[in-house]
Amino acid sequence: MPVQDVIHTLDNAEKITTALSNRVSVITKTDEFFALRDQWNAINESSPKGTVFVSWEWLYTWWETYAKDGNRKLYILTCTNNRHQLIGIAPFQIIQNPKKYYPCSRQLILLGTGETDGSFVFGEYMDLIIQQGQEQRVIDCFSNFLIKNNSLWDGMKFHELLENSYLSRLFSAQINENTNDSSNNSANKEKPLIVKQIKAKGFRTYIDLPETYKDYLMGLRKKMRNNITRTFSRLESEQNYTIETIDDESKVNQSIDILANLNLSRRGYMKKHSVFEQENFVKFHKRVIKRLLSKNQISFKILYFDDEPVAALYSFIDGDTIHPYQSGFETENGHRYSLLTTMLSKEIESSIENPQLKRFNFMYSDEEGTYKKRYSGTTETMYTLSFDKTGAKFSMYQWIHGRLKQGIKKLLRVE
Repeated sequence: MPVQDVIHTLDNAEKITTALSNRVSVITKTDEFFALRDQWNAINESSPKGTVFVSWEWLYTWWETYAKDGNRKLYILTCTNNRHQLIGIAPFQIIQNPKKYYPCSRQLILLGTGETDGSFVFGEYMDLIIQQGQEQRVIDCFSNFLIKNNSLWDGMKFHELLENSYLSRLFSAQINENTNDSSNNSANKEKPLIVKQIKAKGFRTYIDLPETYKDYLMGLRKKMRNNITRTFSRLESEQNYTIETIDDESKVNQSIDILANLNLSRRGYMKKHSVFEQENFVKFHKRVIKRLLSKNQISFKILYFDDEPVAALYSFIDGDTIHPYQSGFETENGHRYSLLTTMLSKEIESSIENPQLKRFNFMYSDEEGTYKKRYSGTTETMYTLSFDKTGAKFSMYQWIHGRLKQGIKKLLRVE
């Protein structure tokens, strides 16, 4: 995958590759966003790249919670065909970044990202939402619109993308057009407008679920398999335990509070920050769970010793995939009963027993060799994608962080 491609401007309508009957509109008001619910989810649920993290429930709830966090505004693009049917959505926002983000002060990013209060909701595998069979047409429509309206943004940045995302194909028609131009006449060359960069950053770890839980256990390394077996034997002999599944909206707030306390216990033991310390994070999840429960997209389980909660696991069900999202456990019993392993193993077992589910996806990690690999997971590289406008600001930024910085390091003999 190339690190950098140069995209060229469009100066005349003949270079627009999409059908003139397709129309791009901009959603900037919350009530307009609210009204899109049914159409939004219909496309997302039929799209090969659709996920719970770009569902209307997730993104609208996020906007309800974070609209006033930082200086941001809605910039959702919609693409309709000549029958006025919605065929594509770009769930964008524009955030006014502080000066430290120069030259990209007005940054176009995905909804559901860019929290400034430390919440880090982490909606992953996010992308454009496109009706199946309309992919390139919609991508070209959005590309042309964004280029023609480039005065509204300074740059774009998208995190935790999978390989071959729709976002990575933005402006591809212009790139191909330039690449296939065999003319050597420099007078015909157009001035570069946008620089695209794709960088590998982080990994996701997942398990393709086998036919039976016994098959799964036999596929683990012997040490891990024995650890799971010993843990459950100890649990059965020493504790009166139950696992409660949260499926009632009236229990959501209390359950999130239990999870928050257990997560704070776990993270505090590790001397690390907990996202549950942030008010907006807790508020977001209390809202989104209530919306997703009725769609059977939530798996929320709490482990009790007698009547005392000691561990919790909160996951999202996304088509044939389950995503374990947040966990917590009481540290006094955490080591003896391997409480995180207990909850994950039980969730894997119940996922295997669910004929709907085919994959257990541990989601994003900075490093490849985390604890998730012990569960016999496969890792896949994820990517950060950015588009920057060329010009004086970008040239200065490149010079400062390129030649000038390297020159100073060389002068100071810093490797």
